[in-house]
Order: sequence, then C-alpha cells, then structure tokens
Amino acid sequence: MKKIMNWLSLFLHWVTSKRILYLILGLVVCFLVYKRISWDSGISPLIQSDSQIKLYQTIQYKEKGIQKHECYSKNIEIDPEFRFYPFRYPWVYFIQTRDNQKKCVFQYPTFFAQTFSLLPIPYRFLNGMILLFYFFLTLGFVYVLRSVFYIRKIEILCLGAILFLVGYSISSAIEFSESIPSHIFLLFFFYGALVLESAKKHILITSFFAGISGGISIFLRSESVIYIGVLGFFVLISNRRKITSIIKLYSPLIIGFSLAVFLLGAYNFHEFGEIFGVRSKVSLNDFGRLQFSDRLHFFKEFILGNTYRTGFLYYCFPVVLLIIFSLIKLNLTQIQKLVIGVAFVSLVFVVLLSPYSQGGLYLGLRYTEFSYLLFSIFVISLLSKDEHLEDKRWILLLIILQIVLGFYHVKRNFKTIDFVKKYHEILQSEWNKYPDAPVVHLSTFDLLLISDSFLKKPHLIANKQSEFEDLETRFHDLGISQFRVFVYDFKPPKDDNISDEFYNEWVNSKYEIESKFYRKISDSNTAGYRYMLWEKK
Repeated sequence: MKKIMNWLSLFLHWVTSKRILYLILGLVVCFLVYKRISWDSGISPLIQSDSQIKLYQTIQYKEKGIQKHECYSKNIEIDPEFRFYPFRYPWVYFIQTRDNQKKCVFQYPTFFAQTFSLLPIPYRFLNGMILLFYFFLTLGFVYVLRSVFYIRKIEILCLGAILFLVGYSISSAIEFSESIPSHIFLLFFFYGALVLESAKKHILITSFFAGISGGISIFLRSESVIYIGVLGFFVLISNRRKITSIIKLYSPLIIGFSLAVFLLGAYNFHEFGEIFGVRSKVSLNDFGRLQFSDRLHFFKEFILGNTYRTGFLYYCFPVVLLIIFSLIKLNLTQIQKLVIGVAFVSLVFVVLLSPYSQGGLYLGLRYTEFSYLLFSIFVISLLSKDEHLEDKRWILLLIILQIVLGFYHVKRNFKTIDFVKKYHEILQSEWNKYPDAPVVHLSTFDLLLISDSFLKKPHLIANKQSEFEDLETRFHDLGISQFRVFVYDFKPPKDDNISDEFYNEWVNSKYEIESKFYRKISDSNTAGYRYMLWEKK
C-alpha cells in the first residue's frame, strides 16, 4: 500500500508540474479555438436553435437601430402582419402597442443583442466572441482564486483554469448566447461580496461597480436573481448579530445593484411593459403551466440524466465526492462555507424553479453553469492552505479525475455538434440552390437549423392547408414564380417544454399540400428532410 501511495505521489507531482499544466492548458484552449473555427467555416456558421433568434435580433438592431424591437424579417412584402412568421413559441411574443397594434418581438434579452449590434464585426464571428468571453471568464475565475483565497502558486491557478474550461459551462460558450456575458457580470458581483465578507472593510468604488454588475446580470439571465438572492440570505444569516454594521458595509454594493435594476427595469417597462422584459412574462406563463411533479421530473433528469443527455452526478461525481470529503475531514474557512453553501442551494433552487428542462444535445445541464463555477472555486480553494499530505493527495486526485471526466463529456458533446454541423451544411446548400425562392415550412420543428439562411431569403410557415391557401394567394399576387417547401419527413420528437396542444398545432403539423396556382416540380429527401420545389402553373 505504501508503494502505491508513493507512485500516486510521483504521478500527482508530475501531472501538476508547471510545464505539464501549461501544456494541457494550451492544448485545451487550442482545441476549443479549433472546434469553433471548424464549426464557423463552410457555407454558413453553425448557429442553431435559440442562438438563431439572438442572431436575428442582433441583425435587426444593427440594420434598423437599437430602438427597433420588432422581429427581424425579410418577408415584409409577403407577410406585413407576421401571420406566417415561422418562429413561434418560445422564441417570439406578440405584444399590444400603445396604438392597439399587434407587434412581434423576440423574447430574449434586448441588452445582449443591442450591445453586439454595435460591434463592427461580421455575424460569422459572433460565436467566436462568446468563446473569447469564456476565456475572459476563466481569467476572472483565476483572479478570484488569487485575490480572495490568496492562491499564488501558478500550478494551482493553472489547474483551476483547466478544471473550469472543461466544465459544463462550455455548453453556453460554444453558441451565441448571453449566458457567458451574464456570468462575467455575476462573477464580478460575487467577487465584490466575497472581498467584503473576507476583508470586512469598505472598498467603495469596487463594491459600487460590483453591485451594478450584479444588476446587469439578472437582465441577461433571470437565474442570476436566485444566485444573488441566496448569497444575500447566507450573508445575512452569518452576520445576523451585526445587521446594522453589515448593511453599512454592503451599502455601496446594494446602491449599485439597485441603481442598475431601476434604470434597466425602467427601460424595459417603457419599451415592453415588463420590468424584466418579454422573457419574464413568457417564463412566468410557463412556470404556471407546470405541475410540481413536472419540476421533480426535470430535477431527476438533471441529476441522473436520460437516454440522450448526461446528468449532473455523472458529470461531476469527483467534485461531489471532494465536497463531501472536505465537509467531513477538513476545517473550512467561513468564505469556503459561504461559497459551497450558495453553490449547492442555488443549484437546487434553479433546477426546481426553472419551468424548462436543462437544455439539449448531450450535455444539457443548462442554467446551473454558475454553480459549476462556484464548485470549481471551492475545490481549488482547498489547495490554498497546507493540508496534511494524504488529504492533499486525495484533493489533487479527485480534481484531476474531474478534469479527465469533464474532457470526456466535452468531447462527446462536440461529437454531437460535429454531426449537426455536417447536416447543417447539407441543408444550407439545398436552400442556396434557389436563392430567390421563399421557403415554406409546415412545422416549427423544421426551424432549428435555418441559421443565417433567414438573413438571406424569406422563410414562412403554413401549419395547415387553409393557411397555405392564403399564403400561396399572396405569392401569386406578388408574382413569385417559385417557392420551396421544407419539412421533416418523420414524426418530430416532443420536447418536454411544450404543451400537447402546441405540439399538435405547430410541431407535428405536416400535411400534403394541395395548390391552386402552383405545381410541384421536384420532391427529394435529404438527411431526413423533404425538399419540394413548386412553380407557377
């Protein structure tokens, strides 16, 4: 046994040496950059599902101005009232304007799209910007370890960076999403709070801007409210005997947070009639629709996974073991207890209160990425003081095991995305064959891979024959000589997030078209999708 422990010590010493960690960190960064370049190469960048809507929203602001909130569309002549607009729940929402008109707006946070619309870069590089922000978030993570937990050893900081980079936060870093920018703002807020809690002294300017940062984060991702609320509760509980002094200490943070919430909330209320934007109304409606049994089902799937997606325990069991080990065996500081308490309680609340399942593809585990960041801070902070040699071995071993497991899951998720990219290119090339022909969809399931084709040509939806008859009349009256029909050729799978009524009306809604003015020229099947070309009779 002693010989095995010596070998283990030698292995841990080798794998955590500065040279090896630099090499691993460099390879991980290069791997992520390489995959991003490969997905954004070809006919069009890989922008799918929710990210598509955020792209169109960004382009709308770029072309029309940051006050023009209406849904982006190239179909205005064909569909001025957005009757055949292809995107429906959960991407768009119809609101009543002051002059009692119906207006189509995207439900995602406007501040994200408005900011990106001001950047003088082509939309093909927007995915790369999010990955760059992910690297900035990693630097912020390392800075917190260095400044709050006083970790100075480069080897430990590199180990922490690698642990975070291969975490399931990567699922938000590889798409055009507001999650990573939100996490940067939220981390700055936590940094301000942790410094106050550890130093117990005023840092006026830093606290004020950290508060503003926290306010911004909740307008990008609503789950930030839970993380901030749980942090505030834990701080109050731990300082319950000196409430007056703690409120005075935290007053710059609270003032900054309140100011950001007031200003951004007032803007949203003025523009959309909702303090937290259109998204809050959609989420609240969805929250009311779900039974508690549905939320328990989502929680079980989050923890254990399902046939298609990994679960939290499967992804993070070394971290879970390390947390249990540290709580039983180690003397934790007050700050460490605060971090792990907030991370765990917030994760439970986010999963139970979210009205949605935890994302798609292999990784899933969405909405709780900030908990992984806090878990990573906690386990790396265990190396901030000189533990007993045997305890340190176990800490290092479990961290390395988590890194290996994380990279395994990331590669599996990337394999799925490579598969999606392959068929994404096939579908985009089909649409490009007839650049002037509008595309008619029969189901919202067909919309997941439209990508930037929506920026190049009209896409519309007719989910039943009567709708198609009105749409083709418009085509005929506008002198459109041909159009394409695109539909998934099998029964679409049902998403847990949608109701049976919506599924039957908008998702499982394909039918055989009967046309008065057009005749079918071709009918082919590509990658499980059916393409038809129709021309005027």
